[in-house]
Amino acid sequence: MARKPSSINRKALSRAEQEARLQRILLLAAGGVVLLALLIIAGGWVYEQAIWPEQPVATVDGQPISTREFQKRFRFAQAALQQQADFLRQEIAALDPNDPTQATIAAIYRQQLTQINLQLEDPVALGRAVLQQMIDERLIRQEAERRGIRVSPEAVDWEIERRFGFFRETPTPAASPTPPATPPVGTVLTGTPTATPFPTPTPMSEASFRALYAARLKQWGELGITEADYRAMVEADLLEQQLREAFAREVPTHEEQVNVRLITAETPELAGELRRRIQSEGFDSVFEEVKAGKVVSATALDAGWTPVGGLGSLYGIELEKIVFATPVLSTTPVITSPLGFHIAFVAGREDRELAPGYLQARQQQAFEDWLQRQRNDPTRVRYFDWQNRIPRQSVRGTDSRR
Repeated sequence: MARKPSSINRKALSRAEQEARLQRILLLAAGGVVLLALLIIAGGWVYEQAIWPEQPVATVDGQPISTREFQKRFRFAQAALQQQADFLRQEIAALDPNDPTQATIAAIYRQQLTQINLQLEDPVALGRAVLQQMIDERLIRQEAERRGIRVSPEAVDWEIERRFGFFRETPTPAASPTPPATPPVGTVLTGTPTATPFPTPTPMSEASFRALYAARLKQWGELGITEADYRAMVEADLLEQQLREAFAREVPTHEEQVNVRLITAETPELAGELRRRIQSEGFDSVFEEVKAGKVVSATALDAGWTPVGGLGSLYGIELEKIVFATPVLSTTPVITSPLGFHIAFVAGREDRELAPGYLQARQQQAFEDWLQRQRNDPTRVRYFDWQNRIPRQSVRGTDSRR
């Protein structure tokens, strides 16, 4: 007959079961902690490698500019500035400080080097400039698309070759632009720009160009920039050139202008005295006397035909408003500006063709004004936390756009 287990054996068995159960709990808990740690690590890795890089630093018409794109372009710009700085240092070191001409060149190079170093020392300002450029490129692409402006792959090839100093004997023919099926109202269709080859002091062979280009692509690859990225940047530059030309063609070539002569005095007392003399002797007489240098502390200027903005850029908007409101063959009262005290005579007013300098300024401003309006439109451009997405490590790189 089997014996019943003693109470001591039952207690030992109960204790062993408790210890085994506790050990299992501890093992499960440890395993859970390890699993949780692995999940946290994996989650952090996924966030850092997949989620965070794709988060936007800005959007243009709802299309994101990702952190990954922004950081690539930032490193690209940073590397370009660093190489420019290295180049300038080498040039300065090679110049003879005892030669007046070379010393002047060295001084200019030092100024440029200072400006570059200021950009490199301020990553936030550099990041802002890089992001603005990326936003501008998207705005320009969309406007170019709307207008039917195209850039062919051949034109991009030609521009890359030009930037590297390789010029073919005859330009590669560019494909004709393909307008949209239904061009919007006001569409301007333009062809792909044709580069005009010109000789260089040290001609580069095609083999040398290809070797240098391949080396650059390898260096840029270390920054995350692919050949497709670089070609897209070159294409954006060409689109901007064509878009500027399109805006320039829309600028009126004629505008209301005034024919103005101006007497400027250094003191209000002298200006008042000249004004009284003009009332009795006439503007022409006093103007010629001042022009001949017979009046101390006063100057005479025949500004000729001037559109809006011509006088305002020099003497201020207030003077320009008064001049344009003054009847023909009349003299203004004394007008104060930061440059002195002025009396203007309006010899004529008519709609005239703009002088080349004024027309060119208007044409350039037309594009800049359009671009600034797009930048400031909150329905088109939105910014996110881009300052905290600037790469922290400095890079040593190479030239970005030649």
